[in-house]
Amino acid sequence: MKDDQTESHSTGTNGIGSAASGPMFLVVDDDAMVRKIVSRGLAKLNPRHIFEVEDGLAAQEILGQQQIDVVVTDVLMPNLTGLELMEWAQEHAPDPLWIVLSGLETFDAAVEALHLGAFDYLSKPPEVQRVRVAVRNALDQIELVRERALLYAQIELNNEQLAEKVDQLERVCQVLEEQAAVIQSDLGRAEIIQRALLPQEPPQMEGWCVEGFYRSGAKVGGDLYDVVQVDQDHVGLIVADAAGHGVAAAMLSVLFKLRLDLTTGDGTLLMPKQVLSTLNRQLQASVSAPGAFITAAYVLVNRHTGWTRIASAGHPPCILVSASAEVRMLERTGPALGLYAGAEYEEHKVLFDMDDRLLLYTDGVLAEGVDASTSQDLAEVLCSGVDRCALPSTLYREATQDAAGERDDITIILLERGEGESHFDDTPTAEERTAPQPAVPEHTALMKGNIGECAYIIVSGTLVWTSSQTFLDGTKNLFQDYSQLIIDLGACEYLDSTCLGTLYEVVVSRPESVSIQHMPESIRALFDELSMSAVLDRASSGGGPLPDELEPLLEREIDSVLQGERMLTAHETLASLSPENRDKFQGVVDSLRTDLERQP
Repeated sequence: MKDDQTESHSTGTNGIGSAASGPMFLVVDDDAMVRKIVSRGLAKLNPRHIFEVEDGLAAQEILGQQQIDVVVTDVLMPNLTGLELMEWAQEHAPDPLWIVLSGLETFDAAVEALHLGAFDYLSKPPEVQRVRVAVRNALDQIELVRERALLYAQIELNNEQLAEKVDQLERVCQVLEEQAAVIQSDLGRAEIIQRALLPQEPPQMEGWCVEGFYRSGAKVGGDLYDVVQVDQDHVGLIVADAAGHGVAAAMLSVLFKLRLDLTTGDGTLLMPKQVLSTLNRQLQASVSAPGAFITAAYVLVNRHTGWTRIASAGHPPCILVSASAEVRMLERTGPALGLYAGAEYEEHKVLFDMDDRLLLYTDGVLAEGVDASTSQDLAEVLCSGVDRCALPSTLYREATQDAAGERDDITIILLERGEGESHFDDTPTAEERTAPQPAVPEHTALMKGNIGECAYIIVSGTLVWTSSQTFLDGTKNLFQDYSQLIIDLGACEYLDSTCLGTLYEVVVSRPESVSIQHMPESIRALFDELSMSAVLDRASSGGGPLPDELEPLLEREIDSVLQGERMLTAHETLASLSPENRDKFQGVVDSLRTDLERQP
């Protein structure tokens, strides 16, 4: 073997690179003149190197040692033909592109070379220009293949990175879901604690009666009220509204209650303006967060003489209505608590006659987007002859009937001089519970399916009382066709107390036929906290696959009475499981039972 011609070029950039990194060519032909013609055409393509050999055996040696981009080969050669060389290269050197040289007598062999994967063929004797064009096309093809390979590699890398990011997001979502469940559980406990701060029973007030009404806009709120027997002669009425909503406002209202002192250490009675001044100083010293303040009104009533002192810290006007329907607006007597360290407060001093009424309220009662002048509308309701016991709920319905979005807390105290029973209403009725709540969108899905003779109900999202009857009906319908039921909680984020009680009823009704799978730890904690051992006995954190085909559990129209009965039964079930549950839910049970008894 001998190299008849080896040329290197380093001019410009063409094809797949410059001379320093350009293409590598191999010319295989037993005719030296043909090799020169072909090499001359290749030299214009800025090659890194051109190898010339006279037969297939020599070409094998080059292909085994060098990374060749394009091979230009004759079909008929001594020792090893072009076709035999291509067949060998398919296994040992598959990367180069092949261009075959053929005359008319070897045309059939050229066709066979194309079947073996040759990129192109040239007739002999070759022309320099045609050689250059054919090889340039081959180089373009190589570039396209390389670009495609790079693109696929980049796509694969991007897919791997995307998959990794999806995994990260899924882990983050799981953490957030677990945190949300913990927060919901904590909010439920906070609601119980906050309700414990509300008055439980009205004090004995011979010759006076009072109506107290409280509804929070969410689980916890910033409103607070109290009616207390301060001493033998005096009764105090307090209403407060912490700025903002939710947990921050609730904590501020709790701090207000803890700092509220109506008498001195030795039992000396404090006047309303003194109470508010002391509270303001203490809140200023305790809370430094911007925007943290409380509006409040304190009313001190001498129940024997009727003389009453009222101090208001930035609160909406108290409304005094006489028996003759004369209205008096008692405006604030100082700024909201927590705004100014040296704030001073004045007092209104009024004398109550028989059948006079005083209305205290928080701004959730007022129409959204208007100022305190709307209090005049409340005065008109006070003068309209509405029964005293029904007046707070009437004001509540008017304030919420057209409400959209997040609703504020609502607190109402109605004081009247006259004989009668006093009432505190702090628990929503069944009708209020079934009213739409646009501010708290539900994310609930109840799906059903089956695998063989086993039925499935899949719970995802947050399952609340509005879906409890649908869930119960769905289990009953499935048991008509299937003997076994699996409830999958893998995608469940939270179950409220009505749904927890309903789930317990389903399990204990057919304990050998119901099992629960893929139970999150947050849900297990709820079961454990509420002594739902019968459910825990049928539950596991693992489980099998879900049905391939699922369809939603269809909801039917449920009236407020049926929904109220479902809520009552579910809470009665929970209350029966332990003394702790009874203490926690008995108030809800009594309230629901009373509401249902009032239904026509």
